[in-house]
Amino acid sequence: MRYIGILAAAVLMMGASPAAPMSSAQWISKFQTAWDGLNTYQATITAREYLNGRTQDRVYAIKFQKPTSCRLDIIGGDGKGSAAVWQGGDHVVGHQGGWLSPIHLNLNIHNHIATSMRGRTIAQAPFGAALDQIKSIKWKSTEVTVDGDRYTMTGIPEDPTQTDGIVKEVMILGANGLPVELTDYEGAGTVARHETYSDVQVNVTLPDSTWHV
Repeated sequence: MRYIGILAAAVLMMGASPAAPMSSAQWISKFQTAWDGLNTYQATITAREYLNGRTQDRVYAIKFQKPTSCRLDIIGGDGKGSAAVWQGGDHVVGHQGGWLSPIHLNLNIHNHIATSMRGRTIAQAPFGAALDQIKSIKWKSTEVTVDGDRYTMTGIPEDPTQTDGIVKEVMILGANGLPVELTDYEGAGTVARHETYSDVQVNVTLPDSTWHV
């Protein structure tokens, strides 16, 4: 009798309908809900960028407070010891690492000293900026896959000239609805940027001193 019961359960499982797939709209909604639910966060970003045969590796500590206060400290890799603070607008304040650290700078946000190798600015670092970008892109196609508590959206932009030459973007959300990994591709499957996000803590208390460098 026990064998018959197990067999019957297996037959029922085989006949069950598969879980409904997640749409890109649902994926974005999951990300949006997570973003709306936080006021502050801090995390570690491990980033690698490729450009014209060169590679740039960096590890950032990011601290963010809505609406636009963002601090990035380079804690590993190229530019280690540098720090920058942005609180909206087109300027960033901070300093470079090493023996230049005593020299405080006030720069345009697009100045090469204040950007990554591919020209990414501090304003593009927060999760909210990634969400806004994804919502603004006109996608040729999107696909969402779910594997446990990881939700992956793969998007093909309709016009790569509007996405700095990126022809495919793959972003993975974790169980909390916030990104855990991002990969941008340019050309024929060539990686342009890869980032992972770890040690994410939301709604933490960030003292006023956070925004002074």
